[in-house]
Amino acid sequence: MRNPVPPGHGWIPIAYGALDVSGSDDFAAGADVLVLPTRPGEALCLVGEGAALWRGLIASAPAAPASFTPEENGILAHLSDLGLVTVAASHPAQITDLQPPTLSSPLHELVYALVARVASHQGIACVFTKGPALRLQGLREREHSGDVDLWCDPARLDELADALLPWGWDRAPDPWLGTTIHHTATLTPRRWGCEIDVHRRFPGLALDDERAFALVLRDAVPLRFGGVDVLVPAPATHAVLAALHAVRPVIGAGPRTPAVSASARAFFSRAEGSVARARELGAVPALRHELEPLAEPGSLDADAAGTPRDWEWRQQPDRVRAYWMAIRAVSWPVRARLILRFVWPPDDVALASARHAGHPATTPRRARWIRLGRGIRDWARRRR
Repeated sequence: MRNPVPPGHGWIPIAYGALDVSGSDDFAAGADVLVLPTRPGEALCLVGEGAALWRGLIASAPAAPASFTPEENGILAHLSDLGLVTVAASHPAQITDLQPPTLSSPLHELVYALVARVASHQGIACVFTKGPALRLQGLREREHSGDVDLWCDPARLDELADALLPWGWDRAPDPWLGTTIHHTATLTPRRWGCEIDVHRRFPGLALDDERAFALVLRDAVPLRFGGVDVLVPAPATHAVLAALHAVRPVIGAGPRTPAVSASARAFFSRAEGSVARARELGAVPALRHELEPLAEPGSLDADAAGTPRDWEWRQQPDRVRAYWMAIRAVSWPVRARLILRFVWPPDDVALASARHAGHPATTPRRARWIRLGRGIRDWARRRR
């Protein structure tokens, strides 16, 4: 170390996520610690002396550089260049314990840790919903979801989405960009194995976005993923959100089926207090059919008023009617801009729409014409 180290300072192990993968069948022999550096990039696997030094710092940090050999300090300096150690008295990304993976996919687990760290660094409150937390809370049997879902401070959704882009994601083409009509921003991975959905609200609640998020955040509970405490909804709250997700309308799909309703009731049956929580969260208008068998007769009447967010327009038989209903909630200048965007969308939206519909469009212009023709045909077919 060229510069003198202040008293109380020393080497500290830091990471945005870390897992003990020694002996894991999912990794090559010799793999020891899976870490996510504090600088944007991919996860790294530490082996040999580097892993041993990094592990040792967990119990001894801050460890004075003078207590290491020149060769060891050289290795630690290299780890510092990678964003895995630093010389300080303390650090917000300090790793204080190292545990084996909680989830069957260590990389998926590190995405939770990463998003929580990035949100914390930006000072943005967030709660992770659905996914493996439902299984860990005893609310479902299936462990994984295909992506990572989180609900953040609604006013800061775009800020958090932008902060995650350098870490290996791109924002998916979004015709609703610049408005609050859509409930989520989707980030697609460049090098990670899962998408991230950043929510500004949860469809089906009758409360405004800020009030609903505050209620969910109020009694959120921690789970530890990748050495980082992440917040998830309390079990009763999570049961309500999972039930809403199960019964959410899908454009063109028709009314919910008995099997869907049974799935929602199963979530309620596994979480004590979920009926009361549904009333507090404004979920009764969307879930009254599923809640009534579990509640006292007439007890839901006072909570049945209100309009579930993102519900009515999703019940429409085609996208033309659905989108028209959705944009009626905004001012005329915004409405006019959105109508133009849907009729003749930007390049990325047009190409994404063509891919989603299975059309081999090779240019944005051709993709726009295909999209426009498809919309007209859907609308005309529904009119007949």
